[in-house]
Amino acid sequence: MSSRDWNTIGAQAALPRWIRWAIPPLLIPLAGITLLSIFWDRIPPHFGHPLMARTPLHVFGFAIFAEGLAVLMVLTVLTIWYGSGRPAAVSPGLKVPLAVAYMESLIFTAVSLSQLSYFPPWSIAATVPLAVLALIVYLLRSMSEPDGGSVATPDECWSLSGIYYNPKDSALFVRARVGYGYTFNMANPWARRIMIGFISGIVVLIGFLIWSLQ
Repeated sequence: MSSRDWNTIGAQAALPRWIRWAIPPLLIPLAGITLLSIFWDRIPPHFGHPLMARTPLHVFGFAIFAEGLAVLMVLTVLTIWYGSGRPAAVSPGLKVPLAVAYMESLIFTAVSLSQLSYFPPWSIAATVPLAVLALIVYLLRSMSEPDGGSVATPDECWSLSGIYYNPKDSALFVRARVGYGYTFNMANPWARRIMIGFISGIVVLIGFLIWSLQ
């Protein structure tokens, strides 16, 4: 491989500046776990209902779920960033999973902190609608922004208006024609693997949350 090829790979591998915004949603659940650990004695022996004992699994369950989901969203952003084959372009669609990460981190961390006796219940009631409203506003604003990373795709490679299959295209992700964001290039062998991995991650996290509530 020539030095020019290596330089090209290095340029494409650079992360966008806005990726730094992926740090807060990863830290919010960890901060919640830290607070719960510090004020462990202020958590009632039984909370929620008599079967919910003050055990690490019950206490930290929501925060761990929030952390896992935030990690999954950030990995989704990075996968799309590298898999689009055009990482030099900044697309508003890439930021949507980060917005989801913020929303779920705030909501589930707030639910986790509600176990502290001094934590005001109204804070959760305020967090949920505010987080959802902020996500909706962000999505609407992002959809109106120009997408500098949009590249034309052949019409004949699209089926059912939303499924893209092009063996000649090395990109793993392309801009979706229906809806907003990106879609897989189903001709890429990694497409099915990543889809299975993402779905498996969601199933595992939901299974863990249900288990932690038992």
